[in-house]
Amino acid sequence: MTPRRCRGPTGISAWRTVDSSTWEVDAMPRIKADNIAEHVAQQRAAVLDAAVRLFVERGFSEVGLADVAAEVGLARNSLYRYVPDKTHLLVEWYRRTVPATIADWERATAGDDPAPVRLQRWARSYLEWALTPEHQLVGPLTDSVSGLDDDTRAEVAELHRSMMAVVARVVAEAGVSGDHVDGAVALLAGLVLGAARAEGGSGADDDLRRRLDNAVAAVVDTP
Repeated sequence: MTPRRCRGPTGISAWRTVDSSTWEVDAMPRIKADNIAEHVAQQRAAVLDAAVRLFVERGFSEVGLADVAAEVGLARNSLYRYVPDKTHLLVEWYRRTVPATIADWERATAGDDPAPVRLQRWARSYLEWALTPEHQLVGPLTDSVSGLDDDTRAEVAELHRSMMAVVARVVAEAGVSGDHVDGAVALLAGLVLGAARAEGGSGADDDLRRRLDNAVAAVVDTP
């Protein structure tokens, strides 16, 4: 018997051999986009949204690809069409997150105010991001990056560098010498993340944020 395809109300069904005399039907979802490429892009976005939601709710280590597949309504084997493993879902999330973060930081550091003032605005912007549930995904990504292939690892590093370049530019404008810019940027980032840990989920702490402002200004205070 020759396998054949038929079209039903839910889309295309593909017949496959179970044994020499039996055929079984695999339902394929109806394409909701204008073309296959758009459908794949929509499905990838749905997979990523589901993964991020589960990672945030349960913790990265507690979620498997089977959980993500179930959340988005796919068979687990079908999920491998879109992503090879869950670490690459973190990479996809980072690819999506970094450009928006850079745009936020560019807005925060724009204008003619003195560089320390613009860095204080950047620190507040970074703090707001660091306090979001999604920011916790940076930790598992950092822990997992060594297991990625060379090209993907380099891409993640470049994404991080491109974010911090926004800060480095303003630090240099504040008068910090070239040899010390990277150290100042790392110190500023550490101050923000420390403030995020201190504030936690208790709500905005005005006194803590004033201290953060003062610390940021002190880092770039040059004689």
